[in-house]
Amino acid sequence: MSRLELKEKKITPFKLEDYDVSWEYGFLPIHPPVQSQLPEVFGPLQETVALLPKWLSTGKIRQIIEAMPEVTVNYLSLGERRLRRLMQIYAYLAHAYVWGQQPPAGVLPRNIAVPFHQIAQTLSRPPVLSYASYAMDNWVRIDQTRPVEIGNIRVVQNFLGGLDEDWFILIHIDIEAKAAPALAAIPIILQGIVKADVNAVSIALEQIKQAWLQINAAMGRMGEGCDPYIYYNRVRPFIHGWKNNSALPVGLIYDGVAAYGGDPQQFRGETGAQSGVVPTMDALFNIVHKPDPLRAYLLEMRDYMPPQHRAFVEAVESRSTLREFVKDHMDRTPKLKALYNDCVSLIDQFRTLHLDFAARYIHQQTAKASNDPNVGTGGTPFMGYLKKHRDECRDRLLK
Repeated sequence: MSRLELKEKKITPFKLEDYDVSWEYGFLPIHPPVQSQLPEVFGPLQETVALLPKWLSTGKIRQIIEAMPEVTVNYLSLGERRLRRLMQIYAYLAHAYVWGQQPPAGVLPRNIAVPFHQIAQTLSRPPVLSYASYAMDNWVRIDQTRPVEIGNIRVVQNFLGGLDEDWFILIHIDIEAKAAPALAAIPIILQGIVKADVNAVSIALEQIKQAWLQINAAMGRMGEGCDPYIYYNRVRPFIHGWKNNSALPVGLIYDGVAAYGGDPQQFRGETGAQSGVVPTMDALFNIVHKPDPLRAYLLEMRDYMPPQHRAFVEAVESRSTLREFVKDHMDRTPKLKALYNDCVSLIDQFRTLHLDFAARYIHQQTAKASNDPNVGTGGTPFMGYLKKHRDECRDRLLK
């Protein structure tokens, strides 16, 4: 859509709050669901999931989970915050059941499967552990007067526990928090394009640039607390899904879920590709990726996002003509071109950091039958396509 069409349509103002995005927290919830108080009927589940590292060490996690009650309540009455906490609890219990003993379980018992499916349906997300439950909903702030950042946040829920698992999650939370100013700049840019306000767009691009400097610095800290060997062997196995996974070639049966008719289901595992940050930035800067398996996979990953975040990405895609705007004004305002290119270069640097992370933490680790180093936790080959997407990002630099 051209800027002229945008003006003629008089598109309504683009508001973050319409998409459950905030200027201070970005995609992170203002009130972490992990702190939600649940009805007493969920007490046994909360007690078990809180002790998950201990139960997993006994080798009897399936026996423990099978003995838990099947909770039947009116989930719609609980509200989204409680539902997201329950989604997290059931997701962790489901993945602990499937991957916590060998061989992996091909059937999820109905006492977990049925409520998990009902909650997921209510939230419009698949019944599997996704990034929202694993990272975005999985933190509390230590000092309420200080920002959400490494050193002032802690992880509440985990599988085996320990520094490496916590650090891996904390880095992602830190990145989400540092992305908030970049997301907050988007309405300013979209409005600036409609009004042909070069100064407003320039100021917003500078804000995005500073945010990406912080994001890349956070990403670069991964090695401080998460060792590649520990990640690959003790963190990564639990976040796998059951799609394109040789350990569960036909998927997972959700016992008692009538909607599935007893047929095995295939869902992707948890991955940072389910974050809205990078796809939103691609949409804003009009970074286009040519069709390939990774592009199709990334589009599929939007189904695992909270619905409002998915809508946010799609809204930015449909509205942004930033690259065209910069091209039209860069001769008269060279700073605009420089800021655009700086931002695109920083997104490129993030992709390069991610490539390095994938190489060191996955590709270089010893392959195991159920932990293929050539496949990400989402269940797709990654190295070649990650490089291609990085290079396509570079191609969007304005000459």
